[in-house]
Parts: sequence; structure tokens; C-alpha cells
Amino acid sequence: MIRLSLVGLVLLFISCGGGHENHAEATAAVPEPMMIDSSQWTVVDREMTPLVNAYFGLKNALIEWDSTLANQQAAVLKAAGDSLVADSTLPEALRSQVGSIAAEADGFIGDQNLEQKRRAFSMMSQQLLPLLKEINYKAQPVYQQICPMAFNDTETAYWLSGEREISNPYLGKKHPKYASGMLHCGELGDSLTRVP
Repeated sequence: MIRLSLVGLVLLFISCGGGHENHAEATAAVPEPMMIDSSQWTVVDREMTPLVNAYFGLKNALIEWDSTLANQQAAVLKAAGDSLVADSTLPEALRSQVGSIAAEADGFIGDQNLEQKRRAFSMMSQQLLPLLKEINYKAQPVYQQICPMAFNDTETAYWLSGEREISNPYLGKKHPKYASGMLHCGELGDSLTRVP
């Protein structure tokens, strides 16, 4: 029985680092380029940074499996998004995309369990990455990280991080099946900074 469990665990670790047949599903389509003058990029970077930092805070709360902290971070994310939406100096397309992220953060707070919250977080990730690419966000490093078994051990999802080191918010430190054994499961995907 122990040998069978060890074989299963080894196969699980191998599948974690294995192929990503569902990788295409985890990558959102990039919208049409937004018309932002290059002289506005620094301003847009500065304006977007609180939203990005709030997203990173939410990711870290999910890593800890802390629902209360995750709800607090989602509220910070929603407030940062709402502030950007209210900023009439930013392009309408940017405000609209940020509004979708803020709405998803609001839905996150209303979700009752961590599985639902992680799905909402996945949606925010799928909305935020193309937006940051579109505006050429360079205020800080942003790494796309991919988990091939984010949901039901079979569905691929990604998240964004400010660090290259993988800390998986979908599997986290207190996963009911893996505990913290899969915390570092995942691989680097796209990046908004030059990866050394």
C-alpha cells in the first residue's frame, strides 16, 4: 500500500512538470492594441501599480489559504480598480478593462469557498495579463506562472507574480490533498520583464 502511494505521488510530481496540453486554454486572447501615446506610459505604469500590487497581495493570501486576508486583498484590488475607472484622464478602453477586473474582485469577495475564489482569481489573471501587455507595463517585473493541475488536478490555469520563484496560489500551503507539497509546482510562462 505504501509503495502504491509512493508511485502515485511520483506520478503526480511528474505530471506537474510535464506537458501542458491545456496551456492554450489558459492563455487569454490579446485585445486590439490600445492607443496610448508613449509619453503616457510612465503615467499609466504609475497609475496601474496599485492595482498590480493589490493583485499580488491577493495571490499571496491564496498561497496561505487565508480566506479573510484574501477577501481584504480583493477589496483593495477592487478599490484600486474603481479608482482607475474613475480617472477620466486614462483611455476609455483601459478603464473598461480595469472595470472588469474590479467587478471580478467584487465577485471574489462574495464567493463562499476557496475553490470558487480561485476560479475568480484565475479570471482576474486572464484579464490582467493582456491588459499589462497592451499598455507595455514596465514599472516592475511581472512573470506569468502556469499550473497544469490548478483545478481538479487536470485543468491548467496561470497567475502573475513579481518573482520568478514559483509559489502556487491554486495549490497553496494548506491544500486538502497535498498540504504544502505542491507549493512550488508550476513553470514560468510569459514575462513582462527580461528574464535573466
